[in-house]
Amino acid sequence: MKKILTIGGSTQDIYLRYDGADYMTINQKSCESKYILLKSGDKIEVDNILYFTGGGATNSAVSFKRLGFDVSCFTKIGTDQAGQQVIDDLTSENINCKSIIKTKEIQTGTSFVIHTTSKERTIFAYRGANGFIKKSEIPFDVMKKSDQIYITSLSHHSSQILPEIVKFAHKNKIKVAINPGISQLAHGTLKLKESLKYINTLIMNSDEAKSFMIALIENDKIYKEILKESKCENVCIQDNLIKPVLLEKPILHQDYYFSIRKFFKETLKMGPEIVVITDGANGVYAAYKNKIYFHPSIKTQITDTLGAGDAFGSCFVASLLSGKNIKQALFNGITNSSSVIEKMGAKPGLLTKKQLNSKKINLKLIKEFNLD
Repeated sequence: MKKILTIGGSTQDIYLRYDGADYMTINQKSCESKYILLKSGDKIEVDNILYFTGGGATNSAVSFKRLGFDVSCFTKIGTDQAGQQVIDDLTSENINCKSIIKTKEIQTGTSFVIHTTSKERTIFAYRGANGFIKKSEIPFDVMKKSDQIYITSLSHHSSQILPEIVKFAHKNKIKVAINPGISQLAHGTLKLKESLKYINTLIMNSDEAKSFMIALIENDKIYKEILKESKCENVCIQDNLIKPVLLEKPILHQDYYFSIRKFFKETLKMGPEIVVITDGANGVYAAYKNKIYFHPSIKTQITDTLGAGDAFGSCFVASLLSGKNIKQALFNGITNSSSVIEKMGAKPGLLTKKQLNSKKINLKLIKEFNLD
């Protein structure tokens, strides 16, 4: 049985069930934004409070375990009730928790989740102990025995340890996949760029990719011209069912247009073998060698989108580690993600290996585009 070590955040997710929250949509030049409306001075009665555990390291650990791997989790928690809930949930899934660091100085990370009537959600995130992982706490002994390292968001100060982790993994010929997250990009973009030559698979959502592109041009002006695109790219769409939005329409930042195709090319040059961008309901893209693969989203009854990215990324990497090709890995990742968003919480909908294998891929849905 192959061994996987997940690294990153852990949280207690507290859902404030308030179905009466109104929202407002504002159409901006580059995007459409929705805002929750809460009247100042009101005392709002919530319908229910639900407690789950979350965070990329624990969500992906449970996903890998259900898919049949031997899993250890490395994260940092407080010596509080929330931290104990993290341990209890992982232990119930038979995940090795010996590498989890406990601290009395900082509380366990906590997220407060509020949904609107339209199933949109806003999260108040307290990173807590997640942001203070030290180099001396990295479990290099566990890493050395692993077949795959899966790194999720290393927030705040923790983002600085990324190079140490990936260099060690590379030296010991251990595969590395990373899904960095917005918080890590905000504090450690240059560390991520420095580390990409040691990473096999990079996974981002479209917002994270945009943040990474912006950071690249702000720190190295040469990328401003390399990534620049005209207002429209020419993409051949063979049927009405497939809408690769990011290839059809470049990403706009202020008055600057980013080319997602050029972003794939430049990022692959930095080291990763595979670069993946998820785009929510619009589907997912994977760049490998000279091809871009696109899989549309699956029609799903949306209950809660929290944890969907972790479900996709972990299942995508698990599929590759099991010998599946890119197309099958995309399908498996989207299937796992779709199952998660049908249920409340980041973990309840995660599929087992048997459940995943019962799903049949439709190769007609997957489209290929030349990277050049």
